[in-house]
Amino acid sequence: MNRLILLLVLFIPFGGMAQQTDSVLVSQLNRKWIAAYANKDTAVMQQILADDFIMISPKGTRLTRMDIIHNVGAAGISTEGTIDSASVRVLGTTALVVAYTHFTIRSPNGTSRGSNCYSDVYVKRKGIWKAVAAHVTVLSIQ
Repeated sequence: MNRLILLLVLFIPFGGMAQQTDSVLVSQLNRKWIAAYANKDTAVMQQILADDFIMISPKGTRLTRMDIIHNVGAAGISTEGTIDSASVRVLGTTALVVAYTHFTIRSPNGTSRGSNCYSDVYVKRKGIWKAVAAHVTVLSIQ
């Protein structure tokens, strides 16, 4: 009985550490996602997004993984974003990111600046975190 209690006491902190580590990993993926737009890094997006990824855009459009990868690599458009605040909640093998950003989009039609908020859902599959869903809301645009 004493051994069982000792084992439980020893392993309880590791469960919390695993969630903290997962939270850090998902937070890093969130930052890489935002940076991928500025760097036009479609390879990073391929690593982050699950094959069954779905995003709902600010206009209510349903976008797939390939749509997002295409948008990241689109010629003639440059997007830069800065994360103002972000929180990550890990719930077992699911993680929820809620973040606020501001952004600048440059295209042949001009420059737009604004802010948005978004929620991303990540699922840990075979030990790897993948984004499976996202929803973006534009807060302001100029």
